Order: sequence, then C-alpha cells, then structure tokens
Amino acid sequence: MARFIFLLLAFLILITDVTIISICNGNSVHAVCSESEKKALLKFKQGIVDRTNRLASWVSDGDCCRWTGIVCDNMTGHVIELHLRTTPPWEVHYYVVDDYEADDAYERSRLGGKISPSLLHLKHLSYLDLSNNDFGGIHIPKFFGSLGSLQYLNLSHAKFGGEVPHHLGNLSNLKYLNLGNNYHHTMYVENLHWLSSLSSLEYLDLSYVNLSQASNWFHALNTFPSLVELHLSYCQLPYQVNPIASVNLSSLATLSLSQNYFQNLSMINWVFGLKNLISLDLGDNDIEGPIPYGLRNLTLLNHLDLSNFK
Repeated sequence: MARFIFLLLAFLILITDVTIISICNGNSVHAVCSESEKKALLKFKQGIVDRTNRLASWVSDGDCCRWTGIVCDNMTGHVIELHLRTTPPWEVHYYVVDDYEADDAYERSRLGGKISPSLLHLKHLSYLDLSNNDFGGIHIPKFFGSLGSLQYLNLSHAKFGGEVPHHLGNLSNLKYLNLGNNYHHTMYVENLHWLSSLSSLEYLDLSYVNLSQASNWFHALNTFPSLVELHLSYCQLPYQVNPIASVNLSSLATLSLSQNYFQNLSMINWVFGLKNLISLDLGDNDIEGPIPYGLRNLTLLNHLDLSNFK
C-alpha cells in the first residue's frame, strides 16, 4: 500500500511538472470546440467552392479549433474568429506587376459558392473576414445581421453584389465594417438609416458602393463620435439638400472622398471642421477653383490628396 501511495504521488508530481513546463513554453492546454459548432462549420464548408483545397483540415474527426482559419476561445472552446481571407499577390513583397502565374494562382485560391446560415450556430463569433474571395455577385446574406457578437466584418473585394441588407444595422457591437470594392460596382444602398444603429463603429469602408439614391448619407454618418476611419471613394454621393448644423465626427482621423465628382466645394465644406484629421483624400473630384481656404483649419494633416483640382 505504501508503495502504491508513493507511486501515485510521484505520478501526480510528474503531471504537475509537465503542465507547468507546458504553460511556461506557451503550450497551455486549450478546450476543444463544441460538437454543434463543428457541425455548423462543416455545413458551411459544404456550400463553399474551394478549388485549391484550402479547407482540407476541416474534417469531422478533428478538433475544429485547430482547423485552418479558425480561432477559438482557449477557455471555453467556442469559435470566436473566422479568418478566410485570400491574400492577393500584390501584398507579397516579391510580387512583380503582370506576374500572370501569381495572378492565376490567386484567382484559383479564392473561395466562392454559397454561404450557409449554419454560421448562426456560432453564437460567440466576433470576427468574420471573407475578403478577397469570389462569391460571383451574390447578395450579402441577410442573416449576417443576426450574428450578434460580431465586432469585425470584412467583405471587401469578395464580389458581393446587389443591395446591402439593412439587417446589418442589428450588429450593435460592430467596430469594423468593410464592404468596399465589390463586384464591378453593382452593390448599392438606397437608404443608410440602418447605419446609424452601429453606435460602436470605428472603421467604415463603403468604397465603390453606389450611394446615389441615399440622400440621407451624411445625416446617417454624422452620428459616430467614435468613428476614426471613413472611406467613401467612388460612391456617387448625392448633394445634401438639408444643411448640416454641426459635425459630430469628432474622432475622425482618416477620410477618403475621392472620385465622387462633386460639383463644387459647398458639398464638402463640412470637411474643414474635422480638426483631428490626419489623412484627407479629395482627389479626382473635378472641383474647379482655388485650393480650399478651410484647409488651414486642419493643422494635424500629414497626408492630403487634391489631385485633379482645377
């Protein structure tokens, strides 16, 4: 009996030492993903076109927390992040312009297909990146607006099309939203009222989203004191009929309004009240006249683009 107790104590001490060493080496034991979330991801995979087998690790007998593109909470095992972005070749340091082989490899590696509502089973998902993929002009799924834990949503350069669903306005925890540069400019919004519900937003990119019918675009955007970065290039922004009494974008540091073909400076006079701007892009707007006098108010600017002012 004494020998048994001695061996048991020795075993427990050994296990404790191994655990301590593992933690010190950054290899702490993590929880495995839940069976329901694994099934949801496998259902999502079924609808995805994956020509280069990027999701080969997504198999039913594995721990989904170890799958490519998946990040889980180490304590609970819940899936909290989904990284399915395709890296374009021009972001690689050795990329050469007109490298057709690299461009072709990129096109083949882009994910496509249909997006399954099984993602709704990922109740703790806070980060979703599907950028630089090829979804062939399908609409952004309305059910994305029910992913209530989302703080980061990037759908840029992913060839989504059609009307942006107002359901995204339900994502009250969202801090980052990027819908820019999608499918040959076929994405549009007719009313941006839903946007004003995203009170936590810090980054917004709607570049190349057609806003020509969104007459309330500035009133909807002028409700974000926490917004730091705003990109509205080539949005065909309509003239604001109702004047703006005050600008509430007090935290805005980066603003891009290029290629909107404003008729005159009166359409953007509000810009010169943004005292915290560091970067301002007003290029390619074909505005005629002298350099705007109001620029002298923007004392923190270190980047300014006024290309094609006439």
